[in-house]
Amino acid sequence: MTAVLPSWSGKSAPALEEKELLYFCALIEERAGIHLKPGKQDLVRTRLQSRIAACGLKDFSEYRKFLSTLPAEAPEWEIFTNLLTTNKTDFFREPKHFEFLIQKILPEWLALGQKTFKVWSAACASGEEPYTLAMILARHLPPGRDFKILATDIDTDVLRKAQNGVYPLAKKSEIPPDFHGPSVDIGRREAEGWFRIKPALKEKITFKQHNLIERTLPGENIFDLVLCRNVLIYFTPETIQLVQAKLYQSVKSGGYFFIGHSESLQGLKHQWTMTNPSIFRKGNGKP
Repeated sequence: MTAVLPSWSGKSAPALEEKELLYFCALIEERAGIHLKPGKQDLVRTRLQSRIAACGLKDFSEYRKFLSTLPAEAPEWEIFTNLLTTNKTDFFREPKHFEFLIQKILPEWLALGQKTFKVWSAACASGEEPYTLAMILARHLPPGRDFKILATDIDTDVLRKAQNGVYPLAKKSEIPPDFHGPSVDIGRREAEGWFRIKPALKEKITFKQHNLIERTLPGENIFDLVLCRNVLIYFTPETIQLVQAKLYQSVKSGGYFFIGHSESLQGLKHQWTMTNPSIFRKGNGKP
């Protein structure tokens, strides 16, 4: 979400006092599980100050009071959560995961004779991860086999971008050249400088808002593969414990779970079998 910072009528931006900072940090952890570490004061200030101006409020203290009066279903809570959510991602990010999918997971799955490979891209941000999965699965699954991808995120702003499937042309360099023709359309005239994901890939993906720290699952599907990458770094160990246990429920016996290369389940009680440091399997390998 791009925000234009206000001029504050010629005055300097309002100060963010520690008590307000702690309040906002506690709120975003309660609502989204995101633990903002010390040193994130500038992030909170920058992302919230434009919203304070848009609400016609004077400072962070008034915004805190405003939030405290709102019912749980008020739209402002969604705006607040979107503002303090981090959504950095790329196409084909951490490629060793996709190599493992191609070389290990898909051959095993194909040998079982199943028809539809089901994936959950949890915390999908602006959609690069699920679209990468769609490109790979479309290429490597033989005729007669299909795939479905569920892509979820708590941030409704980035979900809208993901559903749109349109990206700046500069991001095309993240996609290997041999995928360009089958996967993307280059914009012309008024769409020059942009590309879109081809409709045949988009229709394989269902985008849905979902909060990972809620105990409910986003649907009835049990998945062959779940990805929750570069998200756990924002959670406390207690929240990671809750999330990984929830994701365990959503994976088929013999299915797989990917986390980010910089993340770990070390020190947690869990039922996964570690295949690689960032790749886990449910059970001992038998579906």
